[in-house]
Amino acid sequence: MKIFKTISLTAVCLVLGIIVAWQYRSVKMNQVLAQYEKKNVSEIIEELLIEKNNNENLKQRLQELQREVDTFKAGEMGVKENVEALEQQVLAARIKAGLETVKGAGLIITIEASGLKTVEDRHIEELINELKASDVQAISVNDERIVAMSEIRKAGDYIMVNGNQLVPPYTIKAIGHADNMERSLKLLGGVLEKFQYFEFKTSLKKEENVVIPAVREEYLKIDRLTPVVQ
Repeated sequence: MKIFKTISLTAVCLVLGIIVAWQYRSVKMNQVLAQYEKKNVSEIIEELLIEKNNNENLKQRLQELQREVDTFKAGEMGVKENVEALEQQVLAARIKAGLETVKGAGLIITIEASGLKTVEDRHIEELINELKASDVQAISVNDERIVAMSEIRKAGDYIMVNGNQLVPPYTIKAIGHADNMERSLKLLGGVLEKFQYFEFKTSLKKEENVVIPAVREEYLKIDRLTPVVQ
């Protein structure tokens, strides 16, 4: 009986020891886990702060890049506008110089001798001068564009314009205000009245789409010209 009690007491003590040891181990494990979780939360917060800082830096860099893109686009638009403006200036200069085929409203005048008097260079010149006085913008004689360097002269039975030999009938095309040009030509004692006196056969027609070709570029010689820089 005494031996049984001793064995029972020993067993109870052993069980209690195991329970105490297990509880101690559980408490220790919980403390370790708590420290581990605390450490992980701190690391996560730190990583989040780093990511937030990185995002802020990226956002700032993106804004800088966007400003650079906007500046580039603005500059590109400025360059494009400048190029277009220069192209328009060059085109306007070429039109004024007679280097471009042009069209517009104006007059088509035809002159041809029908009597003893022949049409001479001076008659063509007089007609062109009268048109110039009425603000004409472009003139041609038998599709030879009249420019600042154009010469109109008699060569035998022909009239020479821009070094090219013309034969009658002579067709003068003029772009400008048709009514003004017509009034100027029909003045009392004016060009058309003189032509009637010389028995020239003339016709005058208003057109909405008069086409005048460009001057032949080989006619214009500028190899001896040097621009003066202001």
